[in-house]
Amino acid sequence: MVGLRCAGAPLSLALDRAGVKVIALERDELYTDQPFSTHAIQPYGMRLLDRLGLGDAVRALAPRALALRMQVEDAHLRIDLSDDAHDARCPRRLKLDPLLQRTVVDAGIDVRPRTTVIGLVRDGDRVAGVRVRGAAGEHELRAPLVVGADGRNSTIARLVGAPAYVEDTSPHGAYWAYFEETPLFSSDPRYDWGMCIHMQEDGARAVFQTDSGLLLMAGLAPRDAIEPWRRDPDAELLAYLRAGALTAPLLEGSRQATPAIGLAGLRFFVKQAVGPGWALVGDAGLHLDPTPGLGIADALRDAIALAEAIVDGSELAYARYWRGRDADSIGLYRMAADMGSGSYNSAFTRMVYRRTQASEAMRERLLSVLDRERRPQEMLPVSRLIGWLVAEAFHGRFESFSGFGRTLRLALALAREQASFDRKLAAVERDVGFAAAPALSPRPLAPS
Repeated sequence: MVGLRCAGAPLSLALDRAGVKVIALERDELYTDQPFSTHAIQPYGMRLLDRLGLGDAVRALAPRALALRMQVEDAHLRIDLSDDAHDARCPRRLKLDPLLQRTVVDAGIDVRPRTTVIGLVRDGDRVAGVRVRGAAGEHELRAPLVVGADGRNSTIARLVGAPAYVEDTSPHGAYWAYFEETPLFSSDPRYDWGMCIHMQEDGARAVFQTDSGLLLMAGLAPRDAIEPWRRDPDAELLAYLRAGALTAPLLEGSRQATPAIGLAGLRFFVKQAVGPGWALVGDAGLHLDPTPGLGIADALRDAIALAEAIVDGSELAYARYWRGRDADSIGLYRMAADMGSGSYNSAFTRMVYRRTQASEAMRERLLSVLDRERRPQEMLPVSRLIGWLVAEAFHGRFESFSGFGRTLRLALALAREQASFDRKLAAVERDVGFAAAPALSPRPLAPS
């Protein structure tokens, strides 16, 4: 296992509990931060943590998010998360990652921090281990399976040459910092949520209630506009947040607790997930635009699914993990990319937000998307959408059609992608295999 954070740690735990011997390598020191990450653990992710026996420990880290608010200009959606089935949290990775890593260490798993992978060991075309550099110098570690759980810039993905067959680049960059939470956040009805994304003009601002009395506040702006932020990120971020209708009041009387950090460029992808002697999990193989905050839940989902495939050990199981991940993720991938795009802020999007907020049934459908019970493209029936547009036209609001053509084109393109991924998964389920990567399954892993 290469990487011991939101994907690698749960996978290590699941495998160890199934009697599979694991060696977990982590490039960094244990119990350290991973600042370049989203914070949101959606209710679906919390249920997965419960399945792993970690839910209560994560609940102790950060307060519960009462709701998720998504807003485009003055149109908003509030997704209520206050019932018993929809617990969501936003702990800092400085709190979450140490919790996960301590659980792995306490389980007696062989954990080797400050260990960097510098190459692969091969047996013909099969990966048979890794070459590493650590405190004891350079040496080889042989294993029947090498798993890359080492993030969006995965060394394992690069070394095995895992191709990206879906790939996109965000038009935005982002900077963020932690700020002290003031009494306003808990007393003002404008802040009756725990997570908020507010899109204005061609940028966005985000607020997440984290742990230790802190709020994460972030600014997203077009890459050409955010490039000057590199010179003085603190001043630029503060100015940007003070220009936001929801973020400006939260800065009054608050102190910035950490320096601003950020990324000027963001790249997203879907990569081949398994090959001879290797597998990828978490951001190493599937990296989405962080705008809707799906990454941690995806990492937990895929860690559990890959653990099941490894314990099974068959070619079919590994293929099901790969193709199932793709079929389950492409709709969410495109939804996230759309939200992070420069064209999402349109009159059509604002109309959809207003009308969804006004309909309890539509809000429940959206919640079912976050719960992974429904695909994003299944949320808004065409008949309902046509009815909304007709009603807008009847009242003379023809501006609501602006952006509809773009959304329709994206929906048609997604339908083709989804059908392609569904066919590949169906072929696996029929046990007819697929030609993209023969001889996928590593040799069965013997129990320790």
